[in-house]
Amino acid sequence: MLAAETPMNRTALALALTLVGCDGNETNVNRVYPNVLVTPAALDFGGVAVDYSSSLDLLVLNGGLAVLEVESVEIVGDDAGAFTVDPAAFRLAQDEQIALPVQFSPDTYLEYAATLVIHSNDEESAVLEVPLTGSGVYAPSPDIAVDPLVVDFGTVSSGSTDFLVMELKNEGSATLTIADAVQLGSGAFSLQSDNPAGYSIPAGQSQSLVWQYAPTSDAGDNGSFVITSNDPDEPEVTVTLLGNGGGDFDYPTAVIACEATVRPRALVYLDGRASSDPNGLALSYAWTIEALPAGSAVEKLVDATQPVAQLTTDIAGEYTVGLIVTNSDGVSSAQRQCRMDAVPEEELHVELAWNTTRSDLDLHLLLEGSELFDLPGDCNYCNQIPDWGVPISKDDDPSLDIDDKAGLGPENTNIRVPADGEYRVIVHNFDDNGDGASLATVRVYAYGVLVHEDSETMEYNTTWEIGVVNWPEGTVGVTDIYRPNYEYDADGNAVPDVNGNPTPGPRGCPE
Repeated sequence: MLAAETPMNRTALALALTLVGCDGNETNVNRVYPNVLVTPAALDFGGVAVDYSSSLDLLVLNGGLAVLEVESVEIVGDDAGAFTVDPAAFRLAQDEQIALPVQFSPDTYLEYAATLVIHSNDEESAVLEVPLTGSGVYAPSPDIAVDPLVVDFGTVSSGSTDFLVMELKNEGSATLTIADAVQLGSGAFSLQSDNPAGYSIPAGQSQSLVWQYAPTSDAGDNGSFVITSNDPDEPEVTVTLLGNGGGDFDYPTAVIACEATVRPRALVYLDGRASSDPNGLALSYAWTIEALPAGSAVEKLVDATQPVAQLTTDIAGEYTVGLIVTNSDGVSSAQRQCRMDAVPEEELHVELAWNTTRSDLDLHLLLEGSELFDLPGDCNYCNQIPDWGVPISKDDDPSLDIDDKAGLGPENTNIRVPADGEYRVIVHNFDDNGDGASLATVRVYAYGVLVHEDSETMEYNTTWEIGVVNWPEGTVGVTDIYRPNYEYDADGNAVPDVNGNPTPGPRGCPE
């Protein structure tokens, strides 16, 4: 409901005067007016957890025929401090509107009331009041505690290393989530444990972080470690790093621009050109790979000493890269890291990797009712893009994008938009080439999410049925059947040949 009067009475009066006409002074006959309107007429935030915030929009509209000049917006009353709004002035043309975000942040378990006041050039509503109400309520919240806040290594000889442990604790009553953790300053300090960005620490628990100090001189080093989290009253904590007295260097800063979400089998650019030195000195760049998904065969970055490096994401999963910049005086920055999650674009993505360098393992994705090496129902290295669905359209057809014969993998099969039904996933150890048994790992992604991962040690000419993908549910019914590559009957028994020996199963493309 709109508050304040509508402009109808003013408009009717202006029209009447215009039609009748008048003698003498007609200065105000055709005058038009602004008309400030708001909705809702009051803002009730309800219960909001203490030390948290909630925001509601107040819509301000000019329902008049002249420009509305809002001179200020303020909040008054005994509880005004619990509410905030942008007090900036603004102008609204006829029928123009603006949304004002009003925020409520209770710090105690009480009822709150205040008034939002709009001052404008609306002569009849020059001061428009909007009631504000809300209450502070209890809700579990995290509470970050870092011990120590100053990691001081004391005196460490140049060329030596020392280690100290820092505890990251959650003393609150809800899960603590670490949004980011960035190291700045000297590169003589390095975090030996994983960067805690993305960690979730349950209430009452802690995470140990191990710091290393490896000075290259005795002049002293300093730095900081900035942790941001969902702690409502302490969203950012800064840990100081000191060694050999701290020194007085101004350290260069490494900065990485990279995408948080990328695609598998894509070339990704890693941009470090925003890195800087406080004294404007020239920088050299050292890019490194810090973590890869299990089964990835990526060995190095392209242009690893240049401002912009390149990485090829060969399989789905999380990739972490690091960058250290060093100025022309030989002073290095702390390492900056960037994590990228390679998420398949196709709705169904199945990938295979293994741990031997010469073995040839093959991935098979079978249409419902098909058997190993059936055509066209088995998508494999000799039937890489079969036509399974609507003719001509490729969206519902599988595609074996990689057939790796040189070991390790990966191999992956994708369907952009699968038809409803069931799809069996099978791995065949085609040839060990003298490597012996291989540990095979299969991952199944549905709608970009990893829904199943499993591993199996496979001997020469064995098969492993991981399970059946159910579509459109995007689930995997696990079967986990590992056995020699024989022909089997419906009960899972090997079919004997004329000599009573197991009949070999298919092992190659049909002629």
